[in-house]
Amino acid sequence: MEKVFPNGFESWAETHYEMVQAITIEWMSESPCGIVADRQDIEGHGGLYELAQEWTDEFENKYKDVNWDGEFYDTIQSFIESKNPPDNSIPTLMELLNKG
Repeated sequence: MEKVFPNGFESWAETHYEMVQAITIEWMSESPCGIVADRQDIEGHGGLYELAQEWTDEFENKYKDVNWDGEFYDTIQSFIESKNPPDNSIPTLMELLNKG
C-alpha cells in the first residue's frame, strides 16, 4: 500500500522530525513514562519507529489543510503531551503489571 501524505511530503517529514525528537527525548530521559516507555519495553526500538509514524499520520490527518501561521510548534507540543503526558500521571503498562 502506497503511503499517503495528506498535506504533502514536506509537511509530513517536518512533523515526523518533531515526533521522533519528542519520542527520543522521552525515551532517553531519566524515567521514561507512558506509551513511549510501554512501546520500548514491549516492542523494542522498532515499536518507537512505529509510534513516531502513527503519531505523525494522526497529526497530519487531524490538521489536514491547515495553513500554519506561527502556531505549529505549540500545536504539535500540545499534541505530543496529550499522547504522552509529561507529568507521569499515566502509569506505564509495566507499572500496572507490577502492581498486581
